[in-house]
Amino acid sequence: MTIFENPAPTAPETAYLWLRREISLLPWDQEAFLTENAIAEAAGVSRTPVRDALLRLETAGLVRRVPHKGAYVPALTAQDIENMMEVRRVIEEWAVRKVSSTGRLGSELDRLLQDQQDSLTDPVAFIDFDISFHKHIVHAAANRALEEVYDSQRIKQQRMGVKAVQDSQFRGDHVLDEHRAIVEAIRQRDAPTAAAAVLNHLESTLTVLKAIPAHSNRG
Repeated sequence: MTIFENPAPTAPETAYLWLRREISLLPWDQEAFLTENAIAEAAGVSRTPVRDALLRLETAGLVRRVPHKGAYVPALTAQDIENMMEVRRVIEEWAVRKVSSTGRLGSELDRLLQDQQDSLTDPVAFIDFDISFHKHIVHAAANRALEEVYDSQRIKQQRMGVKAVQDSQFRGDHVLDEHRAIVEAIRQRDAPTAAAAVLNHLESTLTVLKAIPAHSNRG
């Protein structure tokens, strides 16, 4: 192995990444209980690293541990949605105003937009690219502290986003149009228009989330 190769993830990191992915795919209005044994078997690790991973996720507010058994993943509430969207409004508006001063992000965001359009029939992949699109703008604004706060919302963002695309007809097409408006404003170095486009996009997302009945995907 050379010094340039990425080391293999540790057992606790493997368990943590597996759990993050599983939780992110759980619709926001559903709850789940994950046993330590089931997690260990699925992630290919022992129960000790599973406990370490659950502790990290509990610290992040994503699970509630049940000692020696596993973890409860709660459904997200209407207040959770409001809180997350408020965080996004504050950080994303600031970030897009900052990056619009250069206009250099246009081509990179175009690529992510194309990837997102190509995954329109796959809600999980679509939201993965959606999150990458917004994350790219926040990262380019170069404030590590705010970026860490933003990243802390990623799992909740994915849980809500997948359900919104699945349950709201044409939402994917509308998201793409809203993203294109953001990209065009950045390309034109028009910070006020870019900020307005971001806020419009987030308000549209919140409206869709509020309109989806809880447990609407259950039979």
